[in-house]
Amino acid sequence: MKEPAKVKVLIAGGRGRVGSKVADLLESRGVEVVSGGLDDGVDYIEGTRVAEVLEGVDTIVNVLNTNRFDEEGAVSFFDGTTRALTAAGEEAGVRHHILLSIVGVGDEDGSDIGYYLAKVAQERALKAGSIPYTVVRSTQFQSYVPVLADQHTVDGKVLAPRDLIQPVELDELAALLVEVTLSGGPLGDVEIAGPERFHMDDLLRGTLAATGDPRDVVTVESLGAEDAMVPRGEYHVGKTLYPIRDIPLAS
Repeated sequence: MKEPAKVKVLIAGGRGRVGSKVADLLESRGVEVVSGGLDDGVDYIEGTRVAEVLEGVDTIVNVLNTNRFDEEGAVSFFDGTTRALTAAGEEAGVRHHILLSIVGVGDEDGSDIGYYLAKVAQERALKAGSIPYTVVRSTQFQSYVPVLADQHTVDGKVLAPRDLIQPVELDELAALLVEVTLSGGPLGDVEIAGPERFHMDDLLRGTLAATGDPRDVVTVESLGAEDAMVPRGEYHVGKTLYPIRDIPLAS
């Protein structure tokens, strides 16, 4: 994609694991990048330094995140920061707002976990504003799979459904966010997933075994649609294979 002649980008959450990679890639392309998060003294809810970091900004890349997984806390964060950032961006004359979200969010049979419901609220908040937008929905990161096992651990056992999962390499997501940023215009909804599709229980079992983790993985009944968190339509396909081999692929 052709790079705009002049572009200044605010990365909301620019010190995080996603935002920092996007910032480095954009700067390597000669783009002026401003980082805006709590580590930069920017608080979107309180309005601290928001107008300052948005001065002269053409594009917002919103990769803000929270460690709150309960519905009330996560919705409050994602909805509140996005509405505040969008309103401030409108006043600053921002022309493109890019939001990082999750594949499957907003589908009728999507997950009802609090964090995912909060991402639904965040997308709604983005689309309620007047700034042209792109929503980049990603599947789970490959590097996050061990954490996923921890989140599914109960009484020392990993309780995992046969849900489909298609993890993507984080660097490939960052590269896509950069290309969307440099596209110069809104693209609507864009999705990215890794090149291999697994069942979650198989993926967690194989990952733990390869790393010497003694926890048993117990297959449990799915609480929703098996394919709720993998792409159902067109999507960008990552090229990086999952680093642990010999895990059965989903047919």
